[in-house]
Amino acid sequence: MRLLTQIVLLTVMLVFSVMVQSEVTEKYYESGALQFEYQKKNGKLDGISKEYYETGEIKAEITYRRGRLFAKKTHLRNNDLEYELKYENGKKFETQIEYYVTGEPLRRRTYIDGKRENLEIEYYRDGKTKAERNYINGKKKGSAKGYYINGKLMGDWLFENDEPISATLFYKTGEKWIVHSHFDNKGQKDGVSKEYDKVGKLMALRFYKQNDMVKRTRVGAWLRWWWELRY
Repeated sequence: MRLLTQIVLLTVMLVFSVMVQSEVTEKYYESGALQFEYQKKNGKLDGISKEYYETGEIKAEITYRRGRLFAKKTHLRNNDLEYELKYENGKKFETQIEYYVTGEPLRRRTYIDGKRENLEIEYYRDGKTKAERNYINGKKKGSAKGYYINGKLMGDWLFENDEPISATLFYKTGEKWIVHSHFDNKGQKDGVSKEYDKVGKLMALRFYKQNDMVKRTRVGAWLRWWWELRY
């Protein structure tokens, strides 16, 4: 009985190995260097296929399952990740990383089904954060921040449905400078903004129309409290 079981298992394995035919297909540059390496099963792309730079570094790794694209990664010559794609639960997830021409990361973005999603980060060349923006379903929503090269907060914006509804700007030394609280339905500054000195006192009122400042009025010390309450 035991021998019969072993024979049956061996037969099944042999049949399965005949049914699943794996092959590797290669394509070369004119120089003779390997360019593509495709993994196939039963004539369909299956497994990890690879693309190479002519100098030998991996350029892309592409994962297929029964002929369908499942995941992909692309790399720069130094192996830094440039792009990543994967499918999960019927959704398409993408990560895109842009670089300065000198090689340092510039911007990192995430897409879900082709729309920007989650936190987008921008960097200075030295690696410090330059800006952060949050996206939901392709539109800016919530806080968006910008930073000076010294790491101090440059501005803090609040977005709703891809349009700003408030913004606070700061001096390079970190103190509050201008507060924009009035925007029209197109996201343009439209109304009165407050300007502060570095000790936090209201210094001037800025009047905007369709994003352009049309007037700036200095505020006297004895009327600061009134202007603060009014605007």
